[in-house]
Amino acid sequence: MLTAEVEVRHAPEAIEEEIRIFEERAAQLERGAITEQDFRPFRLKHGIYGQRQPGFQMVRVKIPSGILDPKQLRTLASIAETYATGRGHVTTRENCQFHFVKLANVPAIMRLLAEAGLTTREACGNTVRNVTSCPLAGICAGEAFDITPYALETTRFFLRHPEFHDLPRKFKIAFSGCEDDGNCAVAGIHDIGLIARIRGTNGTGRRGFKVLVGGGLGSLPTEAATLTDFLPEEELIPTMEAILRVFNEHGNRKNKFKARMKFVLRDKGIVEFRRLVAEKRAQVTTPPSFPERPSPLQSPLVPLNPVPTQGNGHTGEYARWAQHNLQPQRQAGYAVVWIKLLAGTVSVAQFRGLADLLEKHHLAAARIAISQDLVIPWVPVYRASEIFQALKALDLATPGARTVADVTGCPGSTTCNLGITRSLALAEVLAEEFADETDPEIKKIRIKISGCPNSCGQHHIADIGLYGNARKVGNQQAPYYQVMLGGKVSGDGVRFGRQILPIPAKRIPPALRALLELYRRDRSAGEPFTAWAMRAPKDVLAETLQPFADTTAEIADLFVDWGDQETYSLKIGRGECAG
Repeated sequence: MLTAEVEVRHAPEAIEEEIRIFEERAAQLERGAITEQDFRPFRLKHGIYGQRQPGFQMVRVKIPSGILDPKQLRTLASIAETYATGRGHVTTRENCQFHFVKLANVPAIMRLLAEAGLTTREACGNTVRNVTSCPLAGICAGEAFDITPYALETTRFFLRHPEFHDLPRKFKIAFSGCEDDGNCAVAGIHDIGLIARIRGTNGTGRRGFKVLVGGGLGSLPTEAATLTDFLPEEELIPTMEAILRVFNEHGNRKNKFKARMKFVLRDKGIVEFRRLVAEKRAQVTTPPSFPERPSPLQSPLVPLNPVPTQGNGHTGEYARWAQHNLQPQRQAGYAVVWIKLLAGTVSVAQFRGLADLLEKHHLAAARIAISQDLVIPWVPVYRASEIFQALKALDLATPGARTVADVTGCPGSTTCNLGITRSLALAEVLAEEFADETDPEIKKIRIKISGCPNSCGQHHIADIGLYGNARKVGNQQAPYYQVMLGGKVSGDGVRFGRQILPIPAKRIPPALRALLELYRRDRSAGEPFTAWAMRAPKDVLAETLQPFADTTAEIADLFVDWGDQETYSLKIGRGECAG
């Protein structure tokens, strides 16, 4: 049970006062009473980023556990239509972002979000960021239990917490329902990663969590260490509060490049870190508690009889879609629908159409996945073909979800100050390149792209990871991508990809085709790509890719990035706590 103080800080009056203060500070900036430098940390704490385009902001909306009900979907549509570019962008942090927003319009956006139960507060800055969780929570056959209520309770407790909105650096928390969470929540790369466990048997099972601490990607990718193998569920909030207090006290506030919690862990070691957490836990006054609110995604009142999700006589277009976009739930008769988004982009019409679809079929909500897809759980299998037709009308029935054609990409240099390359544009190109792939093992490959080394696209943990950089060819700068292979998160832990070599951006599609041809020829029977990529000699991999890296200044399109018409020019602005 959360304290009354928590409820007070989320009261409508408190939220309106928060927005009023933002409005006042923005007006002070406009009339020159404060400087942009004064305003910047305040703006970031409220989820508003500067863009590389002067005069525009990126608005990041926290979507707790990625859950969006019909009202919230319509609110996002209104924001996109009235104040942004007519579309939103869902992220690997289960947020939704809007670009090219005028600062003067931000308070109106905040009020719309507040009416829908959403906020931009602490979506950026040195704060507890959006708490993410497995999009299949509550329906996955492999989970210990549904972690959704715990993730939502964590969100509510730390949001607007007076102690934790000015941390040494950003802080990320993720919940997974099972040990093997490689494409669900990737707990092992977070500041705090929680993996659901049940201890005990014969009806005496007790819920709890394996607690991982100090993980992260960026320029120094680090696998999280185990704080404890089993934390009883009622100790979850007080223990996380203790961890945050350790970070707040020992994090590096002088050098932001060494300020993440992974550096505290490196400095102290896990044994001393455990001691510090235990010390802080003894001082925490928040009582042990159990989550009060059930998941908003509950099972229907009337269970259905088992109905097969595939092989039910359907052929052609629907069958192709259902192969990867329709996944059986553990509850008989139901399936989860995966919606493959092109680089995480959702239009106004799609936001509204999804809201209508959910209401028509009495479905509670959709969820954002870290792959930048959407999922709709609790779909009766007998209605799947009807829902497919509705999604097709919204241009949301692209087949190939969770395959090589389902490419993850951050915004990159399209809008981000730190972006070096246009990663979203390349993500779209590669999705099209591999849309008709038929090789079963190649279809399992996941590609993740970041526009710079900071890993907002999570390239370190992809089968094929790419991150943007720039290199001189002759006297000109050209956009490149560093190729990484074999990254993975699983029940065995985290494995970061091997760096192979950099390749010009325009050569990436044929280079990856050549790499996959080598895999086809060289693999053993049934050998997954990631296993092959880790065993193949690096010189053989580099030799295969080298012809695409060899180039000269006379090749004109080398100097034009994907999605651009202009000659490439490296322009990096001041970073605003990317990711």
